Amino acid sequence: MNAAWESLHLASRELASYSHIKQRLIIAYSKHLEELDPRQLPKEVRAEFQSIRRQLTCVRPLRGETAVAATVRKMSVEEAGACAQKIVALLGQSGGSHATAAPTHLQPVTSRFAADA
Repeated sequence: MNAAWESLHLASRELASYSHIKQRLIIAYSKHLEELDPRQLPKEVRAEFQSIRRQLTCVRPLRGETAVAATVRKMSVEEAGACAQKIVALLGQSGGSHATAAPTHLQPVTSRFAADA
């Protein structure tokens, strides 16, 4: 599995977890995307990734905080949500065969209600 795709996947999972969107965005970027080398991404999505990176680090941090924490702190909830959506969209755009591969650990579920339909 491609390391860049894995980073985007883990960031997207973080964004889907339960906590405030701003907190999820800071954690997703800090843990999974901050160290991602854009050259590992497909050429088609590098510019968008760089745009997201700039969008998440454009505010000068206060003492003891990171640039991403400072930037997200200044965002509205709507802006944070839009940024999170861009990250998830990048996963789909860069996934290629990873996005369409069926997970091997899942099994089909049959519904007892199917016979009633």
